[in-house]
Amino acid sequence: MLDLAIIGGLVVDGSGTPPEILDLGIMNGRIAEIKRDLSSASPAAQVINAEGHMVTPGFIDVHSHCDLVPFTSGSIRESRIRQGVTTEIAGQCGLGPAPYSSGMEAWRSYLTPILGQGPQNWNWPVFSTFLHDIQRSAKTNNVAYLLGHGAVRAKVLGLNNHLPSAKDLANMCSLVAEAMSAGALGISYGLAYLPGMFASHEELVALSSVVASHDGIMMIHIRSHSLQVREAMTEALKIAQESGVKLQISHMRSYANRHFGISGPELIHMVEKARSEGIDVTFDEHPYQAGSTLLSQVLPPWAKEGGSPEIIKRLKDPVLRTRLKNELKEDGPEYPGWDNFVGMVEWPNIMISSTFKEQNKWAEGLRADQLISRHFQTVKAPAEDVIDQIAKLLISEDCQSSMVMHHLFAEEDMVTLLQHPLCQIGSDGIPTGKPHPRLFGTFPKFLGEYVREKKLLTWEEAIKRVTGTPAQRLNLRQKGLIKEGYSADLVIFNPDEINILEDYNNPEQPLQGIDYTILNGRIVLAKGELLSPSEGQLIVR
Repeated sequence: MLDLAIIGGLVVDGSGTPPEILDLGIMNGRIAEIKRDLSSASPAAQVINAEGHMVTPGFIDVHSHCDLVPFTSGSIRESRIRQGVTTEIAGQCGLGPAPYSSGMEAWRSYLTPILGQGPQNWNWPVFSTFLHDIQRSAKTNNVAYLLGHGAVRAKVLGLNNHLPSAKDLANMCSLVAEAMSAGALGISYGLAYLPGMFASHEELVALSSVVASHDGIMMIHIRSHSLQVREAMTEALKIAQESGVKLQISHMRSYANRHFGISGPELIHMVEKARSEGIDVTFDEHPYQAGSTLLSQVLPPWAKEGGSPEIIKRLKDPVLRTRLKNELKEDGPEYPGWDNFVGMVEWPNIMISSTFKEQNKWAEGLRADQLISRHFQTVKAPAEDVIDQIAKLLISEDCQSSMVMHHLFAEEDMVTLLQHPLCQIGSDGIPTGKPHPRLFGTFPKFLGEYVREKKLLTWEEAIKRVTGTPAQRLNLRQKGLIKEGYSADLVIFNPDEINILEDYNNPEQPLQGIDYTILNGRIVLAKGELLSPSEGQLIVR
């Protein structure tokens, strides 16, 4: 007897082939049978009638910052499975929590606005110890990890602007090799963040060569998406070419303010040219015009070296505070690698999205120019006062605050990039404070708005982008396709209804159209009710 039968659904199998009405039989966590008429020949303990619905592989989120969510509680744990994400790839942008040992407290503090606080004690001297603890934790969905370059560099060199000695680089390569042997899918770089912003080309090639020797992937937040985006793209492509590593450019996009960026077609031209030269490169996107990151990223590079303790010292210095007031504007200096978010979108479009101290919770959801008043008044304040208030907030929070930047990306670029066959979908979800809605709604928004309403892609091509393509790219064995013998990770949804409201003040909106999510053969979500919170598995290479 089958454990579960799914009857009469329109099966979109993740390969890009046209949909077909088929029945599926599930047994022991696997897809056991795929037939036109299953019910007469194969009885099942449970039956789902999927008529009028699409049945697809579970969605794969190729870019997530939910590294520590398995250690936490609360509704954020459900944010992935409720939108049909059965597998997510964490450890992105170099901002990984492991390796970690005593003496790295500044690194943990720096990560908190992106990853959250996680367990009370961090003790992961090598990557395998972190994976061991993840394996033992309760996981709402499947999760796989990249090794964050930032953690490796922080462990060996700290957060300052140092070049590694030959011995240092050998130690870093050893940590990378250990992580790859333990099961990391590859390495991620965050070259706009501490301490990756200090890494040299030689360092990046050396570490990427280790990953390539294990047939892993390099995912990279390039050094700049702004004034130096062409140079940053060239750097990433050259690292891949010289090391032989597979490359995925994370959230490959420039900015709507063209003074600070370039168009989607120019980015695609660079990728296609690299492909023609033999570089194995792909990219990913999320379908939102707003971005989100650390609030401290508004600061220029000179203000960030050393992490939170040094940032706070500079913010308290009246001379340096004056310097910030002169630089945080559209015609400010052009530091290499600096994405000047204030210049791009201006303070009224920067929203405080997370704080961790109770006395600062009032600031969550406010635009930067509203911080002048604790009473939510919206009278625009002079820019000098805004900078003073941002500085005070960062000081009070030990820099543990994040932001959303509205009107950051151009819709026409998003359309161009989402349509390209090398594009995959990654939420870039940040599970802290009042999160960017992409944490809760990336996949329903992509399918409801950009596939059904705007018709950018056919259903079969869109489903392939979020299932079969990333599974193949990341070597996720027996994932991403509806195929006999493959994992029974499935989503059943109404294609006429799937969507979610995009609300930045109330990001945790109810999903529309997703009726069932099946994870490793078990029904974990049914008609909006989470039935089982711990069916997820750790995926290793």
